Amino acid sequence: MQEMPAGVLNSPIRVSLTDTERNELKKMQEARGGPAVVGRTKPISEAVRFTGIDAALLSDNPRPVGRGLLRATPDGGFVWAAAIVSEGAAAIRVQIKGLNLPDDADLFFFSEAGQAFGPYSGKGPNGDGEFWSNTVVGSEGVVLVRHYGPDGAADLKKTSFVIAHAGHIEQAFVESLGGGIRPESFCSFNVPCIENASCHTGTPADPAKSAVALMQWIQGAFIYTCTGSLLNDTVSSSQIPYFLSANHCISQQSNANNLETYFQFSISCGSTSCPAQTNPGGIQRLGATIKATGASGDYTLFQLNQTPPSGSVFLGWNSAPVANTNNVALYRISHPAWAPQAYSDGHVDTTAPTCGGWPRGERIYSRTTTGGTEGGSSGSPVMNGSSQVVGQLSGACGTNVNNDCDQVNNATVDGAFAFYFAAVKPFLDPGTCAPVTEVCNDGIDNDCDGLIDCADPNCSSFPACLCSPAGSSCTSNSNCCSNKCKGPSGRKICR
Repeated sequence: MQEMPAGVLNSPIRVSLTDTERNELKKMQEARGGPAVVGRTKPISEAVRFTGIDAALLSDNPRPVGRGLLRATPDGGFVWAAAIVSEGAAAIRVQIKGLNLPDDADLFFFSEAGQAFGPYSGKGPNGDGEFWSNTVVGSEGVVLVRHYGPDGAADLKKTSFVIAHAGHIEQAFVESLGGGIRPESFCSFNVPCIENASCHTGTPADPAKSAVALMQWIQGAFIYTCTGSLLNDTVSSSQIPYFLSANHCISQQSNANNLETYFQFSISCGSTSCPAQTNPGGIQRLGATIKATGASGDYTLFQLNQTPPSGSVFLGWNSAPVANTNNVALYRISHPAWAPQAYSDGHVDTTAPTCGGWPRGERIYSRTTTGGTEGGSSGSPVMNGSSQVVGQLSGACGTNVNNDCDQVNNATVDGAFAFYFAAVKPFLDPGTCAPVTEVCNDGIDNDCDGLIDCADPNCSSFPACLCSPAGSSCTSNSNCCSNKCKGPSGRKICR
């Protein structure tokens, strides 16, 4: 960013994985039976405090504070920044702890190449001072705090936080997926049966291309990937970003907090330019809340914390059982091995042998006809011929499951939407509206008049409805719900 103090990139905080950590990562990547592993975390534990700084001595000339640099800004605020390098990483994100920024300050995370995320304000997106940033491509990222003034001197000593961990994602995990470069029908790092979704048009899977997202999250010391998709609900007066994946991917809220989703990640048909596994494309969103989850049926229904990108599709669903109806046609879009969108189809096979703990009915057993799936495809939606979700991917069952392309000896297994529908029905199909007093900040039409929150006249005196949200134009702090009207004269916006 333009306001970064000069010299920040010259003395970065450097971390690198030890041989032991790399061996642990390799073992996790080679393991089967769970979500694919794409990286691991590395402690940094860099505390950032300004308690000993005399704000009166600040100037435009940067001065060291901790492992970063601090300078004053003309508006009476300040900028502090530090660079983090994770040796050998192809992508990086950071964990922040203890964040409690004053109202006039924001934290950003960005790369020198121009990828930028934030602002992260107050106590961060989870409201508890602890969060993982979005991911930037490359081995280096910059943490920057910007105070907008005029109370920078007073607020400086109140500002503190810890850069706790780096999330290190590296290209090396390609080799763990079956021997490096292979004969390909899609990306070089995919097994040969994987097919580019852009080469399959006019199928019932088409709507899923605008609904499916690659998932990346941190759990313990490791970084994982799966696939999930947006789901529609039956409430026409709102559009809640419900998102379905597998329980074996994420089942704990602490992991959902740092979930990063990549929407609309695809490449054109015939392209030979697959991005590196560690550099997924698409439009990123951060964070989710678990609404329902269960190991039986292998499902997790989330509500995303951020609005999906423009052009997104919310898939319909069908709660009628299909697991015991032979030859029902099935269609899928997934992100195998962090690749762009891939297509596969098949049909229900009621004669396929079942695996222990995965009974038919709770799971759907099918035979793949076109394409395939592999690590990273878990949680991807499987749809019927009407483009309705009937389940999500659990894995494979058969006598040769280490070969992702053996469609003869292995069956594809999905958690059956019909089996767990009762658990997600309160969210996806809440039924007849029972009017109660309107709550003006919950995104729900409580009084059943078709109007939500500030659009409802009953909320006309609610404080948040008397001010403008972030991004709106403003002339003074009082215009903004955040009480933060910032920017050049005549072009100020609420932050």
